[in-house]
Amino acid sequence: MSDEQMIDEKEEGLNTTKTKKKGKFRLVMRLLKQNFISLHRLIWGKGWRRFIFAIVITLFLLTVLMFLSLELTSKPKFCSLCHNMKPYYASWINSSHKHVTCTDCHFPPGLKNKLKGKFTALSMLMNYFTGIYKRNKPWAEISDESCLRSGCHDTRLLQGKVKFKENITFDHAPHLIELRRGKKLRCTSCHSQIVQGSHMTVTENTCFLCHFAKNPGVNETNNNHEMIVSQNSLNKCTRCHSAPVKDKGVKAGIGETPIYDHKIVVEKNIDCQRCHGSMVIGDGYVPKSRCDTCHGEADKIKLYNNTALIHKNHITDHKIECEQCHTEIQHKSVSRTEMVKPDCSGCHPQFHNAQLDMFAGKEGKGVPLHPSSMFEAGLNCRACHMHKKTTGDFELNGETYYPSGEECNSCHGKGYDRVMNNWITQSESRLNQLSKVLDTAGNLVKTKTSNANYGDASQLLKDAIYNFKLVKFGKAVHNIDYANQLMMASYNGAEQSLKLLGINVSLPSFDKTLSLIPGECSSCHSGFERKPIDIFGWKFSHNIHLEKGALDCKNCHSNDPKHGTLMIDKQGCMNCHHKQAQGTKELDCKQCHNVQQNIYYSTLEFYTFKLPNVMSESVTCTDCHLDQNKKIIRPNKTVCTSCHDKDYEQMFDDWQETAKSLMEQLRDKVKREKLKPGDRAYDILMLLEKDGSKGIHNTELYDKLIEEAKK
Repeated sequence: MSDEQMIDEKEEGLNTTKTKKKGKFRLVMRLLKQNFISLHRLIWGKGWRRFIFAIVITLFLLTVLMFLSLELTSKPKFCSLCHNMKPYYASWINSSHKHVTCTDCHFPPGLKNKLKGKFTALSMLMNYFTGIYKRNKPWAEISDESCLRSGCHDTRLLQGKVKFKENITFDHAPHLIELRRGKKLRCTSCHSQIVQGSHMTVTENTCFLCHFAKNPGVNETNNNHEMIVSQNSLNKCTRCHSAPVKDKGVKAGIGETPIYDHKIVVEKNIDCQRCHGSMVIGDGYVPKSRCDTCHGEADKIKLYNNTALIHKNHITDHKIECEQCHTEIQHKSVSRTEMVKPDCSGCHPQFHNAQLDMFAGKEGKGVPLHPSSMFEAGLNCRACHMHKKTTGDFELNGETYYPSGEECNSCHGKGYDRVMNNWITQSESRLNQLSKVLDTAGNLVKTKTSNANYGDASQLLKDAIYNFKLVKFGKAVHNIDYANQLMMASYNGAEQSLKLLGINVSLPSFDKTLSLIPGECSSCHSGFERKPIDIFGWKFSHNIHLEKGALDCKNCHSNDPKHGTLMIDKQGCMNCHHKQAQGTKELDCKQCHNVQQNIYYSTLEFYTFKLPNVMSESVTCTDCHLDQNKKIIRPNKTVCTSCHDKDYEQMFDDWQETAKSLMEQLRDKVKREKLKPGDRAYDILMLLEKDGSKGIHNTELYDKLIEEAKK
């Protein structure tokens, strides 16, 4: 058979397969068609007219069903079927809007918007039942078109000023047409759509936030240098309250006449607060932590400082309650007796600025900007100053807030109060040293007033004193790393001022060693390198490891699973130190193995008797703990045979078995009698367990100590 014949046969086979598939498809379609026709004839009969009539009737019924469904699901009672909607239905039925259906407000005007809203509601319902719906209560928005539609509030903007409450006027037009604080408001910016107990009422706290938060107006000064509130200020009282004037018959309250004629106040535009004092409680601050309640994305929380974008998205584009982000501001009348005690900042405008500059890491002379990590994280003073205390013996002397190490522990974990205490101790010590340095330098500089460099030297000393005072009054605990830099700059300034004048005098001693702790760890753990600690039964010095060993904190510590976790163990320390000691002529074992040294030579401080190991005069630690290659090892019983006969291996085992048995008896005594540190038997047991040789270092001393412990 030729190639051409084979190709023809293959093509013929493919065509046959395609024909069979088409045949099956046509058969299925024919069956569907016959079933449809049979069903149609069964209901409507035969003929094209009946077929067209059936289609028209079906479409009509579907249309009627759709509109009935739209109408039924638009009824408030249908909305109340959902248990989440019951409280909102209850507040609506008792409100002034009870004659308005839910969809008239929650869907913008027009059939298109109504259909869009229905599909949105249907998708939310499906999300709720499938578990995708994340919100814990209903959430919806009302557009201005819904409020201002014909027949509702379409004339509201033309009404001008209206009475909101007694002696309070309000104008809708500037709030909706003009920008308020540079922001476009909506009807629901003030008329909140989610208020428990009422529906679509004015949330007054929103008014207070907008009018009183963060210096909303620009204050002006009159000819007598007195502060007055400008006409354009949002917190100008007469924007809402008319000043009571007698000749105009304005009432101060229900059934009352003004006690004082405010005519002169109106004419001279005097600030109402000159007499009435402060009318605002709170500042409307936005804690960054509140972003987390809605947003879990780090990229969104990074936009915290972009207030223009945040307000556009939360106020103009979407209706988010102001109180969800801002802390509350209250607008309350303050007793007239408070006039004699004005706000402290009125007379003390720079109060606590030293602490603020220290916290923000600024204003130091010759020291670069270095804000505290907590300042950069957005913490304010009250994050740490939480405890109240009176400022004197007399109870009416007032109260103030002070910090405590407990606040460190509550945020960072147990033990961080010791960090704060270390900062205080360290900074006070260095400030005392620096005070003597500056006094000495100041007295020496005064003797060189005729020197040509006196002016420059004097300025260096002034800057040094300024840095010293910034730490002293600003408190080093607010920014310990910056405080250390300031104190170092202060000392260098004093030293340079003397050199500039040619004075060769040694200044009083000062701890010039800045923190050896590298990187970000120094922001908190500054000064810890000077403090010895106990670890694995050894005295440990961070200073030696950081300065001489040039180690990084990460060599021993990790932030996983928690901050400061110690990664290295006792064997890890020994691996490093023993490796460094290889090849040296003399090893100072006592530096780390003090307990073992005291057992071997019987130099215990709490006993007067001496029972040193019989070999201590001629055998040192390295005789047993170094192998042939001068490598430090933990020896076994075979080490004895290098100097003694084979029988010493059995003695090695006997010593350990005896010590093990005696220590077990002592351990039972400690457990049975519930002994604690300070009890002689407990302390002896801990000492022998730290030794770890099980009697090999000094079997006679083991027997003697355990015998004493049993008494």
